[in-house]
Amino acid sequence: MKIFGKKSAFTLSEILITLGVIGTISAMTIPTLAYNYRSKVLEEQYRTTYSDIREIGSRLNYDKGDVGTYANKTDFGVWQRDFMAMLNGGNNLFETPTPGNIKQKLKDFYKDGGGSPGPYYFHMGTRGREEAGGAGGTNYLCDNGSIWTDSRGRVWTFNDENRIICVDINGSANPNTYNIDIFSFVPMDAEMVATWVYNDPDNPENYSGAIIPCDIEQQHRHDLGNTKPTKTDGKYEKGTGSALDYCPFFEPIENIAPMNSYKPGKSSRNKTVTANDNYWKAYIDYK
Repeated sequence: MKIFGKKSAFTLSEILITLGVIGTISAMTIPTLAYNYRSKVLEEQYRTTYSDIREIGSRLNYDKGDVGTYANKTDFGVWQRDFMAMLNGGNNLFETPTPGNIKQKLKDFYKDGGGSPGPYYFHMGTRGREEAGGAGGTNYLCDNGSIWTDSRGRVWTFNDENRIICVDINGSANPNTYNIDIFSFVPMDAEMVATWVYNDPDNPENYSGAIIPCDIEQQHRHDLGNTKPTKTDGKYEKGTGSALDYCPFFEPIENIAPMNSYKPGKSSRNKTVTANDNYWKAYIDYK
């Protein structure tokens, strides 16, 4: 005689084994997914910021003439206000500290925002210089302008001598580290662009002014914020020890995959990259 309605069920040991397998897989995959998500967010924030800055450079070329010439000849306060007024996302004058206390103001800003109190660069001492890989300047690069914020949450500061623009692309959120979420950009005239970007100082007429991304960590490490480029025989010379010597810094946009694409494609510098070629994945340790 057949017995109908008999139900089979998992044993307790089978359930525990299954849960253990699921837990192991989750422990292996969730950190990776979070890591990929964070790096993608930073990538898109950088792309947006870089696009905004390039657009401002183009608009100033049209409205004011060569953007590098305008930035370096106009009043510093006017330069800050003009730049921020053109920023996509609006702007807000957060604070106008003195050069002597801007590091502390930024440190407090990051701490109050719930992030780490800025990278070691904002409170440099012996330990900070050792972490930087050797002796370096103790001044924050963009140390003599106002602190600005915008509706995207970005933080903007400025340098007077070279009109450098510093931006934290995700505000007070971590990691608050140079060349990861804090970047610098320098407005260059056509001669500067010909020299530092294209290595073609004899033909500046072929180029136009632009706002160029730079290696802020190296600019700081070598204390170059106040060091302006000079001319020899009427021409700029690359490598003479100015803040521009660490420009351009194309790594964030050269070594990442095309946005929203998981297939091989060309980066902005014509390098073949995939979704695995991500600048932030390579340089940030979220663990």
